[in-house]
Amino acid sequence: MRKISSINKQGKVLFEDDKGTSTTTGTKQECLEYGFKFRGNECFCYDKTAKVDYDGKVSKGNIAQPFGSFVTGIGNKITGGFNNIAIGFQNLISRNASGSIAIGTNAYTERYGELAYSSCNTSNKAKYSTLMYTGTTTNNTATELFLGGNQSARYFVNESNESAMYIEARCVCLDVVNNDAVLRSKILLYKYAGSTLTEIFDTDYVNSGDSSLSAVALAFAPIASTPDYIEVKVTGLSSTRLEWNIVLTVTEVKNA
Repeated sequence: MRKISSINKQGKVLFEDDKGTSTTTGTKQECLEYGFKFRGNECFCYDKTAKVDYDGKVSKGNIAQPFGSFVTGIGNKITGGFNNIAIGFQNLISRNASGSIAIGTNAYTERYGELAYSSCNTSNKAKYSTLMYTGTTTNNTATELFLGGNQSARYFVNESNESAMYIEARCVCLDVVNNDAVLRSKILLYKYAGSTLTEIFDTDYVNSGDSSLSAVALAFAPIASTPDYIEVKVTGLSSTRLEWNIVLTVTEVKNA
C-alpha cells in the first residue's frame, strides 16, 4: 500500500513516489485500497464540496464539535453528545450518542455508550454494535433498565430510515446477599418500517443458573413514542436485591 504524503482541504490525496522524495497522484488501485474515491485521475478521501475542518497535524477532514470528544482518521464527524470517540474513515456520531465509540469505515453511533463497527462502503447503512444495560431490583415488579444505568437512555430508533435489527441479548443477574447467579439470553429480530417499530421474533436462547433465581425474567418490547424505542425490562424477586448487567450485540442494516 503506497504511503500517503498529504491531503488538502478539498480532500485531494497525494502519495509518496517510489523514491520517497516527491509526490504522485497514485493509481486508481492505490486510491481504492484506502477506501477513497478516484475521480478524474485524482484520489479524494471525501467529497470535495463538503465543508469540513482540517487538522494537518493529527488527522484530516474531521469535525468534533461536542465537549470531550476525540477523533483520529479522515472525514469523521462528531456532531452530538459528549465524550465520544471516532476512529477510522467517515464515521458519524450524532443524536443521542454520548460516551460512544465508532470504529472502522462509515460506522455510526446514535445511542448512549454504543460501541459500533462498520466496514460498509456506504455511510449510515450497516453496522455491528454493542450496548450495555445495568440496574438494580429489590422486588418482583417488572422494572425497566437503561443504557449504562442512565435514566431515559434507551435504544431509540432513528426514524429517518427503514431498518432491520438482529439482536442477541445476554443477561447476568447476581443476588448480592446469597451470592447466587443466573443467566438469561435471547435472540430477537426487530424492524422499523412504515413508521412503525415491530418485533418480528423473540425466543429464549440459554437460561440457566442457581435454582433460587429461577423466577427472574428478561423481556423486550417495541414502544411507540417520539422516537420509537426498544424497551428492556427485568423482573426480580420480592425483598431481594439483585444486580443486573445486560449486553446487546446488534447487527443492523438501513435503507440508506
